[in-house]
Amino acid sequence: MGQPDPLRPGHPAQLLLHATGPTYTGWNTRAPGQGHGALHEFSGSTFPFAATEDERLITGDPRPSVQRRHRDAAECTAAIRAAAEDLAARRFLLAEDVERAVATAANWSAPRHRFELP
Repeated sequence: MGQPDPLRPGHPAQLLLHATGPTYTGWNTRAPGQGHGALHEFSGSTFPFAATEDERLITGDPRPSVQRRHRDAAECTAAIRAAAEDLAARRFLLAEDVERAVATAANWSAPRHRFELP
């Protein structure tokens, strides 16, 4: 299921987290001037993987990019399917939801909504 990431929690979470998704934390540090360094409760952070190796190098992210983790979309979808089937086998996802979850997660980069000003 994807490559290991040291910040991933050891418990079941969202499907993409298990397959190829970003790193999530259950906390969010506060910005300078707003309690810098203190934790902001009930607000987690998301650290997405760089899409490409070029992006990873520019941002200095030590984790492999999505491009490096998976050769192509088919391999990425296979990792998502394996994660969904594993979650279903462990009863964290209904078996009837596996196909829908795979279809949704395989299209993870698509915009979820569209907003236009008149």
